[in-house]
Amino acid sequence: MSSHLNFWQGKKVLLTGHTGFKGTWMSLMLEALGAEVCGYSLPLNKYSFYCRSGAAVAEHHEGDIADRDKLERAVSGFRPEIVIHLASHSSLDGSDRIPDYILRTNIMGVVNLLDICRNLECVRSIVIVTSDKCYRNMESEEPYGEQCELGGEDPYSVSKVCQELITNCYQKTFFEQGNVHTGIATARASNVIGMGDYNITRLMPYLLDCYINGRLPRIRNPYAVRPWQYVLDVLYGYLLLAEKLYCSSGHDARFNGPYNFGPDEDGFVRVGEVCDMVGRCFGREGYEIQDEARHIYRETDILKLDSSKAKKVLGWRIQKNLKDVIALTADCVKQEQRGIATSAICREQVRAYLEGVR
Repeated sequence: MSSHLNFWQGKKVLLTGHTGFKGTWMSLMLEALGAEVCGYSLPLNKYSFYCRSGAAVAEHHEGDIADRDKLERAVSGFRPEIVIHLASHSSLDGSDRIPDYILRTNIMGVVNLLDICRNLECVRSIVIVTSDKCYRNMESEEPYGEQCELGGEDPYSVSKVCQELITNCYQKTFFEQGNVHTGIATARASNVIGMGDYNITRLMPYLLDCYINGRLPRIRNPYAVRPWQYVLDVLYGYLLLAEKLYCSSGHDARFNGPYNFGPDEDGFVRVGEVCDMVGRCFGREGYEIQDEARHIYRETDILKLDSSKAKKVLGWRIQKNLKDVIALTADCVKQEQRGIATSAICREQVRAYLEGVR
């Protein structure tokens, strides 16, 4: 293995949201890398991707990330060296129905976690995963860089802006003043694609569900440009960032702050094109445009990220282009349909990916 991969052997990692879509894949990657993981997530659903994948962690804790007391018992008892925070409401869906839940979970979850960690000398590296939705919508072809203005109007986007501001607050007030031993950064990621995402309010799971079951998808805005990329590419970026923060902690704070993790140029594609690419994997093409779309918030028509900082500072690179990612994901779904165990499919993907980044 490369030195980047050897680094994780035996490291104590707190992973919040470890049973979600990205959390499950991260659990599998950290397991393969030999890390000791403590997971903290909402109560487990036995039909979830996490259970089907066969992911395993050293400690499994269930609770609301906004429950300070329960979270503190888990974190203090485990005494992690590295913290990767994924436990958030993860989509725009629900902004009109459960704004209080979204805001409480995403905002107080970060407050609780950082406030607990600032009093633990064992913690040397913290990565708070936010979203590319934290940027103020400028409807521009120009990619957003980390220096661009933050802003949001719907509850989800506002909560992501708050996560950024709260992390910066703790970074400047505590982690770079009193507890200089801790490196801290935010990771602003794009739409990720991979097997195991069963939330059909998101485009890729919805398309797979439609084409598998012989239905024609109904799309709200086929001309909207979105960033799409392989879930393992993004997670590997988080790992590189966490490692950089760990290795520089205690003597260098210049790696603290925000990082974008977006696709290369081929990953910025219109929604309608993604529909066609997925459809071709199942011998079908085409979609319908919704006549009466819900407009509970103003969705951006163009969203691009500039990830040059992560590439320059971390040496991060995209391993798979969008066409290959979609074909791989569709093939995995077909394998599941043929009765091949989800756990076997997942572990082979992780093995192949880590082999590719050696």
